[in-house]
Order: sequence, then structure tokens, then C-alpha cells
Amino acid sequence: MTRFLFLVFSGMLFLFSCKGNKETDNFANSEDYQNLLLGIPQAQIDSIRKSEEKKQVLLRKHSYELDSVTTVDLMLPIGNFLKEYSFSSDINIADPNSTSEIDEAESPMSVGVQNPFSDGDSGEVLLIGKSSNPNIFPVSDIKKFNETEKILFESKDALMFIDGFGRKKLYYRIYNPTTSMYYLYTAEVPKYNDQKLQYAALFSIYKKAQNLLAFNKEKPAENLTWKKVKPSISEPELKNYEIFYKSLAKDLKYFLKDNDSVNIEKGKIQLYLYRDEDHTKNTFDQVTILGNSEFTGTFDNLDFQNRLYRGYFHRIYDRDDEFKVIRKISDNSILVKTTHIGYSSDTINYYIIGSIKTEKGQFYLISPTNENGDDLTSLMNDYFSKNLKI
Repeated sequence: MTRFLFLVFSGMLFLFSCKGNKETDNFANSEDYQNLLLGIPQAQIDSIRKSEEKKQVLLRKHSYELDSVTTVDLMLPIGNFLKEYSFSSDINIADPNSTSEIDEAESPMSVGVQNPFSDGDSGEVLLIGKSSNPNIFPVSDIKKFNETEKILFESKDALMFIDGFGRKKLYYRIYNPTTSMYYLYTAEVPKYNDQKLQYAALFSIYKKAQNLLAFNKEKPAENLTWKKVKPSISEPELKNYEIFYKSLAKDLKYFLKDNDSVNIEKGKIQLYLYRDEDHTKNTFDQVTILGNSEFTGTFDNLDFQNRLYRGYFHRIYDRDDEFKVIRKISDNSILVKTTHIGYSSDTINYYIIGSIKTEKGQFYLISPTNENGDDLTSLMNDYFSKNLKI
């Protein structure tokens, strides 16, 4: 779509160039051209911005080791994480045509910021460095060294703009005088077909950047539920989650029979859903039994009616690997710990297992999680197990 708009703009500009540069300049500055760049009316953009601003972001602290001597703490929304990134940002922070390089002592290191649906390297890159200059890499330089076809928002430390290809981009700078560290949050919005989703993503990323060092806003993990977290999730992320869980709901209702299963894997999201024919016939709920028993042992020691190993874990674990129930998350879900016994070291993982009962039978939903069972997938799985929707 953006490529198409670029060709349209180019064609129009070419036609106007035949009539003289004055008319070309007039068109480039005209309301019609500006509206084409925006993609949707300004009133809708303002409404989307206000909607994202109202959302109360739930933050968690992440520590990232930049090198052997430097570790930084950063605050990110629940579900987001940091990833090593070895490429440069899509936004030029220095003159791309200059032969001189940034002072090595002040040169930033790149860190990727991702969510569970980031496909490979996302367009969100955080540049972190150290400098005695509090005004390093100012917004004025970003405007000078990048193609800012349409500026959506500008302040002393922030710039949102659309480039000549219709790509929406963000630059946000933070300088900490106490540590002399600077943080440059750069982002290019994913190319959603829906312009409204693109703007929602842009304003959501801006809010994320604003809270990067908001350590006083960390949300305690205890008592978090999907119902509490959902209002804080950006519109694009929420729609992505809904696609997968709506797919699971259809599988439950129409497709899974006997001992059928479905495995959804996308980025950091993994959802394994299966139907158990024996448990359906005998009205047996493995999650309830395990949750009440506080089982600790091996996969081979599990109750003979158990199909958890054959249904999912046999792809990853041996029968003599350890399986332990940590706690009941709710009446529908349990948190378990698995240990693969290795030659030199053991590998520990955690999973949430949800029990789903419908008129179609007994189902189980399994996903990897963290040691506390309170990541976004766990919260969504637990809610889905009870409500068949998120």
C-alpha cells in the first residue's frame, strides 16, 4: 500500500513538473497531498492518539548486559522483552553522507525491543551510549539527516514523522545526567494494511519510550489477571492475540475430535491444544487431579490415565525426566516445572496447563511460561480456559 502511494505521489509530481516547479511545490504543500501522506483524516489520528494515551501501561523491569562491565535496567510493558541487535537503526542519528565516524567513546550499542509477535528483528531499536554532552544527537539532527516528508509531532526530545515511502517512524531521546547515559529509542512501525493500526502502534511505541526509565511505575506481579492487563495492551498487539485465540476457539468447536491436537507457534507464542478421548468418556480432569495432589516425580510416575506426556511432552522430554506441580493458578490452570536430566547440566522449564471442558469433550491447553506463571501467555491461557475467548 505504501509503495503504491509512493508511485502515485511520484506520478503526480512528475506531471506537475511538466508545468513548472512552482505548481509542483504548490501540490507538495497542498492539503490533498498532506491528506494522502496521512492516509486517514487527522481527526481519526487524534482519536487514536488519545485512546493510546489513556491506557495505563503495566511495566516490568528488565536488566540487559551491554558488555562485560555495563548492565542497564529498563522498564518495558508486560509482554515486551529485549534482544541482542547487531544492525544499525533505520533512523540516521548522524550524517549518512559524512566520512567521519561517531567518536568511539560516545558510539551507542544497539538493543532490539520486541513483543511476542515480532517477526525476526522488529523495527524497534534502542541505542544506548555514554557521553558528557547532554544534548547529544538532538532532534534537529534527526530532521536534517532523515527524510521527514510529514512531521506528525515534534518536541525537544521526540520526533514522529512519515518518510517519502509512507513509513511512520519515531525518534525519542533520554539523557540521564547522573550516569551520563543516553537512550535513543528509534522505531519504524510495522506495515499493517490498516492505517489505524499503524497509528495505534506508533503512539503505543511512543508511550513505551516515555516510560523506559520509569522505575517508580513497576507493577507488582501478584494478583495480575488478564482482565486487569487487557486494557493496557496496545490495539495492534491485542488484535494479534485475538487472532490466535479465536483460532483455538474454532478448533475446540469444530475440528478437534478423538485425540486430535493443534500446535500454534509464532514468535514467542506457543499454544498447544489437544482433546483427550479417554478423559472425555470418563469425565476425568488431569489438571484438577494434579493440582490437588501437588505431584512431584517423573513423567513415567504420572497416573496411568495421564496423556500429558504422550500428547505434548514426549517431543521434548524422556520418561525419566522430572515433572513437578508448582501451584494451582486457578481452578482451571496449574503451573508445572520440568527438568530434563542432561549429561553435564539439567535444563529447567516451566509450563501452564489449562483444563477446558465443553460439550465437545475434555481439552488441555499447554504453553511455556516463566517460573512465576505470570507472563502474558499464562494470563491469557487461564482466562481462555474459563471463557473460551480473551
